[in-house]
Amino acid sequence: MINATSPSWPARIGWTAHLVLRIGLAGYLFIYGWSKVFLAQMGRADLGDALVAYGEMSPMGLLWRMVGYSVPFQFLSGVAEVLAAGMLLWRRTAGVGAAVAAFDMYFVFLLNLSYDVPVKQLSLALAIGATIAAIPYLTRFLRALFTAGPIPRGPLPTIATGRPGKIINVVGAVLAGLSVIASGLLFRQAFPAPTEGHPLAGVYRVVDDTAKPAARLVDDQRWQQAAFSQWVVGGKSRWSIRLANGDLRTGSFRDAGPNLIKVDLKPAQRGPVRTTEPATTTFELRWELRPDGRLRLVGGGQDLTLESDPEFRFLFDRDFSWDPRPPVNR
Repeated sequence: MINATSPSWPARIGWTAHLVLRIGLAGYLFIYGWSKVFLAQMGRADLGDALVAYGEMSPMGLLWRMVGYSVPFQFLSGVAEVLAAGMLLWRRTAGVGAAVAAFDMYFVFLLNLSYDVPVKQLSLALAIGATIAAIPYLTRFLRALFTAGPIPRGPLPTIATGRPGKIINVVGAVLAGLSVIASGLLFRQAFPAPTEGHPLAGVYRVVDDTAKPAARLVDDQRWQQAAFSQWVVGGKSRWSIRLANGDLRTGSFRDAGPNLIKVDLKPAQRGPVRTTEPATTTFELRWELRPDGRLRLVGGGQDLTLESDPEFRFLFDRDFSWDPRPPVNR
């Protein structure tokens, strides 16, 4: 065991490297952790995605929507990473923090492998780094798990002793606490929370269209469905349309005046690799919500009447119930 009261120079150098490793791990964990706590990484269940079919999703898109749908799951996943980061920065909790960080990162690595998320190498590196940070405490962990006898005191990272050591200990504890608070505040400022409640939010199907159908269904470019997000981020919201020939278009919209929105649309990505960015079409739509709940859209060559489509927003309307009720697995 390393003597915490008078460590040798090799031990001091080792604990210094250990501290640098813990700071680096904590930095990444703060970024990914706070992004989940504030629901910024995966977002939230979005009506603008209501028209995306299961087979059209990429593996990463499936994971993002699955995690984004569950606010508690995403939030608690972030809390686990922020908690591990904070414990890594304080030497008295560094061992537990390293163990929690290793568990978090191996789980993230498994998800990245399973759902083809591009940061596989980074998550593996963080998992290995956390494992290395936990090695000095391995004997204590094993005794706690597999023996019934007393657990000896674990190693205490010590870079300096005497008065300098006491100063480092106090400053380290204060900086660890401040890092948790400051990183959270900075992240919230950089990524403000989305606002909810755009009047267009919903999923609609076209019930009246002034355009004539094409001779062949495969060539029919008329709109069949439209979905407008309930979330507004930076003045923009997501939306998508499904054409009569089955093609999907996705994009964003923003308010451009009273009952007027400016929209952009582009084809959904096709194939496993995107070689060129799809062309984006931008135009304005004037909208009117009628007393009967129907929506009229005029602009961009369209003159449509739409009504709410409950089938394609079933996922969003399914409420939580603690009481037993018939399962709906569809």
